This record gives sequence, C-alpha cells and structure tokens, in this order.
Amino acid sequence: MQTADQFVTRMFETNPDFVFTVTRDFVRSCQNPILVLPDDVPAHPYAVAMECAMLAPKAEVSIFPWKEPKERIPLAVRQIHSFLKAHQPA
Repeated sequence: MQTADQFVTRMFETNPDFVFTVTRDFVRSCQNPILVLPDDVPAHPYAVAMECAMLAPKAEVSIFPWKEPKERIPLAVRQIHSFLKAHQPA
C-alpha cells in the first residue's frame, strides 16, 4: 500500500501541472526519439502534450485529433509505424 500511496502522491501532488513521472528538465535532456500523440482530456491535456513536444529535442508529433473521426486512426497508425521504423535500433 505504501508504494501505491507514493505513486499517487507523485502523480497528483508533486508536479500536478506537468507529466506525472518526469520533470521538464528530464524531457529537455532526453535524447531518445519521442512520438507524441496529443489528446485533450483532463488526464492528458493538449497543452502538456505540446509542451513535451517542444521541450524534447527529438520529439515528433502526430496529427491531432487522431482518435476522432475514426477515419483518422489508420493515418495515426501509419505515423506510428513510420516513426518506429525510422528509429529502429541498428
């Protein structure tokens, strides 16, 4: 139970205006390619997704919205496949 309490505290109290698991400094220093698929719901605000995309030096962003209308999902899937293929380890 202590682990769950620590996780919830970190998610909602430590840095509630940004992502729950890392700091802005970590995102700025991340040298891994990142594909951001923005959403705009309370748990995943669009502004935070776009801030991550701007902070991460190797970030790419998918179309938005990508879940609606349903016809956009195949395009998003193609973007994901292309991203993974482009960044596949040698």
